[in-house]
Amino acid sequence: MGGDGGQGIAAFLRRDSPFRDLPSADLEQLAASLRPHRYAPGEALVRQGESGDDAFLIREGELDVVRATSDGEHVLARLGAGALIGEIAVLTGSGRTATVRARTDVEALVAPGDEVRAIVKRHRALVGRLGSVMQARHTPRPLGQPDLERAPDDPDAVILYDRARGAYVRLDRQALAIYRDLDGERTLRELAMRHLERSGSLDPVAVFSTVAALQAAGFASLPRIATDAPDGRMLRVLDAVLAPRAELRDADPIATRVHRLAAPLFSRHGAVVAVIAGIGGLAAAIPHLRAASPTDFGAIGLLVAFVGLLVAGIGHEVAHALAAKAEGCRLGRAGIGLFWFAPVVYVDTSATWAIPRWGRVRVNTAGPLFNLALGGALGLATLIVGGAARDLLVWLALTNVVLVVFNLSPLLEFDGYYVLADLTDTNALRRKALRFVFRDMLAPRPRRWSRREAGFLAYTVAAAIYVLGMSAFVLSNVPQVVSAVLPLADGAVRASIGVALAALLSVLLVAPFVLEALDARSRVEPGMA
Repeated sequence: MGGDGGQGIAAFLRRDSPFRDLPSADLEQLAASLRPHRYAPGEALVRQGESGDDAFLIREGELDVVRATSDGEHVLARLGAGALIGEIAVLTGSGRTATVRARTDVEALVAPGDEVRAIVKRHRALVGRLGSVMQARHTPRPLGQPDLERAPDDPDAVILYDRARGAYVRLDRQALAIYRDLDGERTLRELAMRHLERSGSLDPVAVFSTVAALQAAGFASLPRIATDAPDGRMLRVLDAVLAPRAELRDADPIATRVHRLAAPLFSRHGAVVAVIAGIGGLAAAIPHLRAASPTDFGAIGLLVAFVGLLVAGIGHEVAHALAAKAEGCRLGRAGIGLFWFAPVVYVDTSATWAIPRWGRVRVNTAGPLFNLALGGALGLATLIVGGAARDLLVWLALTNVVLVVFNLSPLLEFDGYYVLADLTDTNALRRKALRFVFRDMLAPRPRRWSRREAGFLAYTVAAAIYVLGMSAFVLSNVPQVVSAVLPLADGAVRASIGVALAALLSVLLVAPFVLEALDARSRVEPGMA
């Protein structure tokens, strides 16, 4: 290394390496751990498939990155000074993904894996930078054994469905071709060139974003930086404390047996009876709404709300599950638990994406229909009881009405949204609407809108009004409810907690919409149908 020592190495790291933004103390510590080494032309620094726990930072010279495939060796890239080699094996624990061979005389700095991992752990900003490099060199391969099913409402789209995980992704023809190109040997650059050969279009961004979508859905491998076991244990402990749950890995056998008993309810006549009972029962409860107030319950009101949400949530998801069985679908996981101390119930009905859209409409409306019927039953019960018991029934009925309205609103991504998407035959309705309003409408060349695009504008405006209206409702009402329910003597403390909670809920309402709008402006759509 010409005898320039640690100071010269530190200067090089600061000037021409991925570690250049490290604090001086950490950079000098890393420089002290590096071992200089020279390689002659043709000499390999790393060999494909071998294990290794050193990374190599190239100071001088040129190298070829070579991968052996069934067709022989292929040169993937040519690297020079400043390149980091071997970081995938060091950070993920996998074997070397390619052979790197000196093309000229090469001067390298050998970095021990322990030192690299320690620095990455202390400076998380390095994860994104090194992760991008790893992704560019990664050769994604398909994961699992998913089924490929034709989309029932689009002859040009397919659904990739992994029954073991209950995961699915919808692909158009272009995305399907890219998925089929994943073989564990092609890099992202090679996938883009393959796409060019097939389609005549040089569109690397579409290829990269399609692969990223497949990776996010778990259908393609992704290079991940390994984490230490203590951190993983801590995350599991936090998950058990903040989100405890009991899960059934395969809910289909139980749902099949229950559906045999409840099949008459999941018919046209059953739906009519549920609507009539729900509306009639709620009408019976209306005269008693003024008689019930959160102040009548105090701290017990929190328990009442918890039990009401739990019962309503269980019934809501069971209704979705049994409706899916009525459409001939197989169910996946099911579970019950808490998320931030609020009850959560879930059933995997993702198989419904492979049935015709009117079947999906029936499945998606089953949950709100159950809440309407349950609210009506509770309302009818107010006719035969009185006092605090009647007040309790009124508020449980009101809880179910709120859930019906909330879930049927097409302006949030719950049941009503998916019903609207199916009725309009528009997959990813919300994303497409926001993209049209916040990106396409702002294009420099205006054009005449189609009926669907006018619908996108109407949907986005309604969604914005809904978010702002709900935020105003929360800001004006939540502080009063908190003050009435919390068992605290100090009114100022109750008021402060109420205002803080209202502000937090308002942010949680507005922030996702703003983030979605920003994402719609910058997103380059992959080949997702």
